[in-house]
Amino acid sequence: MCTTAAKQLNNDWFLLKTRDPVPWMRWDDEIKLFDTPEDKFKKLIIQNPNPHEDGYYGGINEKGVAFVSTFVPVAENQISYIHRPYVRLILDASTAKEAVEIIKSFNPRIGGNMFVVDKDECYGIEGVPREYYIEKISSPAVKTNHFIHLSDKNLSFATEQLLEKWSNDHYNRAMKLISTASSVEDFQCLLRDCANAESKTAICSTSEEDECFTHSAFIFDTRNCRACYCQGNPLENDFKEYHF
Repeated sequence: MCTTAAKQLNNDWFLLKTRDPVPWMRWDDEIKLFDTPEDKFKKLIIQNPNPHEDGYYGGINEKGVAFVSTFVPVAENQISYIHRPYVRLILDASTAKEAVEIIKSFNPRIGGNMFVVDKDECYGIEGVPREYYIEKISSPAVKTNHFIHLSDKNLSFATEQLLEKWSNDHYNRAMKLISTASSVEDFQCLLRDCANAESKTAICSTSEEDECFTHSAFIFDTRNCRACYCQGNPLENDFKEYHF
């Protein structure tokens, strides 16, 4: 359960994400620099602190290629993007277009609502076991826990009464905010937004509102190759910048 967004601002593509982990996931996360012989480029990845468990949640490399996603479960045999080593492999790309080709090469396909960008281009991907829907994006965009193009339904909507409203409320609110955002500070405000808190469907929720509240948030700036990462709830913690 996450909110992701993409926007081009001053000839620079940005990706945004809140992380609202579900109960079976590790709740805390960290940002880590990967710079080993196995990595084609240096990478900053938000990850599960336990290296023996799955959990790559998004990242950016020194070429300015960035990736975020949120899972949309549609089948029992679906592979989530969060499993290691997928995000790390995607960030071996030198361009967004190359990253798309890496994603297309995975067998089985990874599932989720994905954004991949570099400083010049942005692609949106909807992934299910049988196919990818890929589009080049030129205007502000948002992805939450439902698909816009593919007909596949999130299986959790049938068992979790609030989730479909949660996903739609997040989508509509984030689209409104990303459309008018004109600075990194505006992006941070989006990730801290509390509208719809009374219905427990705010973009940023706290521990007082929900067990699965917002545990972190991050922004990737492709032209400047930096990550703005908030470890912990964005309403209670500050964003810090990380560079290569």
